[in-house]
Amino acid sequence: MENEQISLRAGLERYYLANPKFVQNQDLQVGRLRIPWEDMLRHDIMHVVTGYSTALDQELQLIGFLLTSITWKRPWYYYAQSFVVFLELLGMSLRGQSFGDHYYTPLHVCRLYWRGVRQGFAVYKRIDAYIDPASVMERSLRSLRQEYGIHNAGAWD
Repeated sequence: MENEQISLRAGLERYYLANPKFVQNQDLQVGRLRIPWEDMLRHDIMHVVTGYSTALDQELQLIGFLLTSITWKRPWYYYAQSFVVFLELLGMSLRGQSFGDHYYTPLHVCRLYWRGVRQGFAVYKRIDAYIDPASVMERSLRSLRQEYGIHNAGAWD
């Protein structure tokens, strides 16, 4: 459904309704790594603004997009998220392992990731890695996409 006049807040509500098991309002502990809630929220915001779903093919595109669309000054784990997740998925593919119910060939994994990288290079304005989520919650998805030059993949509108 195409309704880019909804606010980012409303888009996030749809996102969390579709993903009820996602952690909200608390830091995420991944092994020894603690990811602050505000950084998790920024990632979720980017799902909504780009319109990428949480399906693996779209997650691959999102992490490629984040690599090139966000300001280069950012927490180190933003880079790790992009490179490590891509390399892990590529490695699984090279070993013939599927991702849940789907097997993506190594070429397909690379194409999805690079599609996101190319989209990130095409933004009009780099996205501040430290943007205050509260400052954009009431803005419409349309205005955010227009400001940055982001193409909507359509998952949360």
